[in-house]
Amino acid sequence: MHFCKYCGNQLHGDEVFCPKCGKPVNHQETYRNYEYEGKVMKCPNCGEILESFTGCCPSCGIELRGAKATGSVREFALKLEAIESHREYEKPAGIFGRVYQMQQISKTDEQKISFIKNFSIPNAKEDILEFMILATSNVNYLMHGSFDIPPASTKAVDAAWIAKINQVYIKAKNIYKNDTDFCKIQELYDTCNIKIKKEDKKRIVKRVLFYGWAPALAIGMFIWIAVYSPISEEKEVNRLNAIVEEIELQIENHEFKYALLNAESLIYDGTIRNEEQKRKWSIQRDYWIDKVIEAAAKEGIELEYTPSFDKDKTNEEISNVDEINRIINDKENNQ
Repeated sequence: MHFCKYCGNQLHGDEVFCPKCGKPVNHQETYRNYEYEGKVMKCPNCGEILESFTGCCPSCGIELRGAKATGSVREFALKLEAIESHREYEKPAGIFGRVYQMQQISKTDEQKISFIKNFSIPNAKEDILEFMILATSNVNYLMHGSFDIPPASTKAVDAAWIAKINQVYIKAKNIYKNDTDFCKIQELYDTCNIKIKKEDKKRIVKRVLFYGWAPALAIGMFIWIAVYSPISEEKEVNRLNAIVEEIELQIENHEFKYALLNAESLIYDGTIRNEEQKRKWSIQRDYWIDKVIEAAAKEGIELEYTPSFDKDKTNEEISNVDEINRIINDKENNQ
């Protein structure tokens, strides 16, 4: 039976190190290899182990100051600034040169996009939070709400930032989903998406208001024509039929002069130009003028009437004698 010479713990025959104190069992130089990963943050005043995002020590209450951005995120931001500092501005030549430049992605923006996409996301909560703050602040929210079409470079860089934000969020959710500090990352992610959706809706409304007035006007005119045109035509036909009834009454009462005036007023004047109705009432007008003159002549009254044709009357409207005779015959047969 063996015992550890350092702590007196009972040992079995195959132990190399004491399971209680960790000291080597024999007197030979034996070393245990340790591998550490990450950092353990402790209070500088009392040595208490600190959790992430801690502003004051929970044991001694000392306020922690002078905290700096984590190394990887800080290095990332500095490299982005270095890439931007080497941007070369070229003045476009003419309108077509400006259009071509807007459709191209500059070399500087290509480097930024590649650097953002290939950046390895850290694992620590502090690093993820710092990167999420940096990424969400670089999203171009005004571009999403702008009426104008953004340049290709601006659009591509913004898309790279949004893609990286989604990637960081998924990683943080997989690692720290049940952690109370994850709510800070969740809040940044949700706020970013809400702003983007809000600005996208603004852009859609602006474009609908600008481009949508012409189709809306066309639809409105179509509805007006479809609804009000038949009503207007019906009113005009009723008006002319009322004049015809008045002419018939005036002929019976031997008021031939008034009947002739009414017969001359039988002109179709609907709101929508209807050639068929116009032609029909032109024939009716000629018929009733002749009818009034003929009735007056039977009573020994001679009426003077000189027909005047409109300049826009077609030959087809002038030569309607056969149809006039047909109407006269129909009237006589009905009597």
